[in-house]
Amino acid sequence: MSDRRTHARRVGMVGVVGLGVLGLLVLALSVIPFGQRTYTAELEHTAGLRVGEEVQVAGVGVGEVTGIRLAKDRVVVTFTADRDVRLGRSTGVAVKVATLLGSHFLEVAPRGTGDLADARVPLARTSVPYNLQDVVDASTDALQTLDAEGLARSMNVMADVLGRTPDETRAAVEGVADLARVASRRSDQLSRLLAASNDVTGTLNRNADAVLDLLEQSTLVLGELTSRREVIDQMLSDALRMAVQVRGLLDDTEEDLDPMLRDLTTALDGLEDARDDVTEALSSLATMTKYVANASGNGPWLDLHVPVAINDNLACLASPDECS
Repeated sequence: MSDRRTHARRVGMVGVVGLGVLGLLVLALSVIPFGQRTYTAELEHTAGLRVGEEVQVAGVGVGEVTGIRLAKDRVVVTFTADRDVRLGRSTGVAVKVATLLGSHFLEVAPRGTGDLADARVPLARTSVPYNLQDVVDASTDALQTLDAEGLARSMNVMADVLGRTPDETRAAVEGVADLARVASRRSDQLSRLLAASNDVTGTLNRNADAVLDLLEQSTLVLGELTSRREVIDQMLSDALRMAVQVRGLLDDTEEDLDPMLRDLTTALDGLEDARDDVTEALSSLATMTKYVANASGNGPWLDLHVPVAINDNLACLASPDECS
């Protein structure tokens, strides 16, 4: 009895271990991208890129972003790409904005020969849609080139003009003040409006994929309707040309068609008369055929009753013996 229990326990343990290994294999098959390769790219900042967004090569999806992490002064993005996509040693990566709703995609530009070193795209060959430091630097350069003296003269001229037109200036200021008072009184409504706008924006952002699918389907329907309209336009044009040609043909042959139609009508009338004659002849022939069948039905002769064909007296004159 103990041996049976030990054997059953071993079988149960083996079954549990087997199920665990099978579960791990299924999990590995669903998580590990066997048909893809994993790469990394260094970015100045994420620019709104999120895990799960698409990786494209020449506008075709080849993978997705699988990870984003901070590494000192840069961001390291991990992404996958199909194995048949070869990334050379000069490959570049850029973060692109997909829609106005805030979705992005990672654009990979394969360049160069060989293979990508360490499967990593360095910071020098990556780009993002915008960089705050670049904006600040550009504005600093613009401010440095600004003519301060010219700006001061312009302000003086504007002050002089406003001083000469106090009534108009007062009216403009009062209009701005009225607008501010209206905005102050309606602040609660404006707050609710902004909150509602924020909710709508959030909803659109959460359903960006569905909105994109709807736009794509609308584009397909529009294209199909456009092609159908072109086909219908072509059919109408062909029918119009055919009508013009038929009308021209009728106009050209009108003099010949009238006599031809009259002759055809006469011929049809004659055929109808002939059909009536043939019908009457067939009726008479049917009656005669019935009598012939009755006369010849008793044998290879004809049974005819002709009482007035030969007189009995004439028959006696021809054969007196038969009449006595």
